[in-house]
Amino acid sequence: MRRFRVKTSRMSEFEKPIKVIKGEEVECIEDSNPNGGWAGWTYCKSNDNEGWIPYQIIDKNGSKGTILEDYNAIEFDLVVNEELIMEKEMNGWIWSYKVDNPEVKAWAPLNCVEEIK
Repeated sequence: MRRFRVKTSRMSEFEKPIKVIKGEEVECIEDSNPNGGWAGWTYCKSNDNEGWIPYQIIDKNGSKGTILEDYNAIEFDLVVNEELIMEKEMNGWIWSYKVDNPEVKAWAPLNCVEEIK
């Protein structure tokens, strides 16, 4: 697994991140700019929340979509020099855990971390 060090502190922007499960139906509101800094995301509304979901896990049919795998948009609050272990990468973010707390997993943006070689 790849290891990263936080180079820029960052606080999560979302108090209640969207969480969806495989097979759930969502309303697809907006796609991120494909040429922007956060390409590959679709803003969706679920039954009880809304937020950005990776386009790869949505089977879109017009403005409706079916979720293809469980997804939780929870983000880490990051502090410089913390170390993360990446489990997967998607659209400029890594799903990871902090070395000192492997039970808690969340997303961290790649522009705030650097890989430790």
